[in-house]
Amino acid sequence: MVKNKTLAHHIMIGGFMKKIGTIIQKVIIYSLILLMTAVLIMATIELGYYIFKYVLESDYAVINLNQLMELFGIFMLVLIGIELLDTIKVYLKENVMHVEVVVLVAIIAVARKVVVLKIEDIDGMKIIGVACIIVALAVAYYLIKQSGMICSSDNNEKDKIVEQEK
Repeated sequence: MVKNKTLAHHIMIGGFMKKIGTIIQKVIIYSLILLMTAVLIMATIELGYYIFKYVLESDYAVINLNQLMELFGIFMLVLIGIELLDTIKVYLKENVMHVEVVVLVAIIAVARKVVVLKIEDIDGMKIIGVACIIVALAVAYYLIKQSGMICSSDNNEKDKIVEQEK
C-alpha cells in the first residue's frame, strides 16, 4: 500500500512538472513571436528608409549596384524573418515542426548570402562550399517534398500523423 501511494505521488508530480514545462514552453514561444515581430517591423522600416535614402541620393532615381545589392540583402533578411515567424506560429498551433519550412528558410538564407556575396573577394574553395550547401539543401527539400516528412515533439501528435498517413 505504501508503494502504491509513492507511485501515485511520483505520477502526480510528473504530470505537474509536464504541465509546468508546457506552460514555460508556450511563454517562450509567445515571447519569440513578439520579439520576431518587433525585429521584422524594425527591419522593414530600415528597408524603407534605405530605399528612400538611396533614391534621394541618386541621380535620376537610379540606385547604384552596390546599394541595390544591400537592399536585396535586407529584403531577403525580412523574408527569412517572416518564414521563421510562420514556423514558430505553426509550432505553437500544432506542436509540429514542419521540416520542409525549416529547410526552405535555410535555402532562403543561403540565397541571401549568395545575393550579397562579392564574388571577386572570395576564393574558389568557399564558392565550391556554398555550391555544395545549395545542392545539399535542394536535395533535402526535394526528398522532404517527396516523403511528406513532418517532425513532432509530442508523442500523441506523432501517433496522429502516422494514423493520417495510413
